[in-house]
Order: sequence, then structure tokens, then C-alpha cells
Amino acid sequence: MSTKVEMMEKYTAQLEELKVSVDETVLEMATDACGPANYNADGQCVAATDPAEVKRVYTNFVADELAETDEEKGMAAIADVLEQMSGINRKYRAVVYYLLAKKYGK
Repeated sequence: MSTKVEMMEKYTAQLEELKVSVDETVLEMATDACGPANYNADGQCVAATDPAEVKRVYTNFVADELAETDEEKGMAAIADVLEQMSGINRKYRAVVYYLLAKKYGK
């Protein structure tokens, strides 16, 4: 099992691949928001082509953590982030959460 520090290093590398500057505080918040999913090979990535999975990102992070009550606006933000990550096969959940948090000014 990887440690939180090792996971954050992987997430930082993916953000650097996207040419996004890394705010360690926001990345730690995003990593913590993923909880045990960080340590599960399937759970640590977002299945961007699965509508139910994208809806879960909205429900469990955008609505709950970022307090976005307008589902249409939240789903559009998720679509923007997933488009930004379109060249990446393994879209780490914490990176998706990080990009969403930054989009919402957190």
C-alpha cells in the first residue's frame, strides 16, 4: 500500500504533466477528500466515460465539498476538467478534485 505522501507525488506529477502549478494545501485537501479511494487501484481513478461515475464526482465532491447546488453548473465544471485531462488515460480522482477545487477558487 502506498503512503499519502507517495500518492501526492503521483498526483503532483500528473498535474505537472498538465502544466498546472501545484498548491500543496489544495492538493492535500483533494487527496483527503478521496479518502480510501486513494489506495484502491480502481477507485483512485475517475472513469470519465461512465455517466454514473461523473455523477458521483458531482455528488460526492462538487456538491458536498465545494457546495455547488446548481447541478448543471457543477456537471459543466466537471466536463471542463475532464476535457482538460483528455490526453491522460488514468485520470486520478485527486487530480480531478484538485482541478475542480481550483476552478471554484478554493
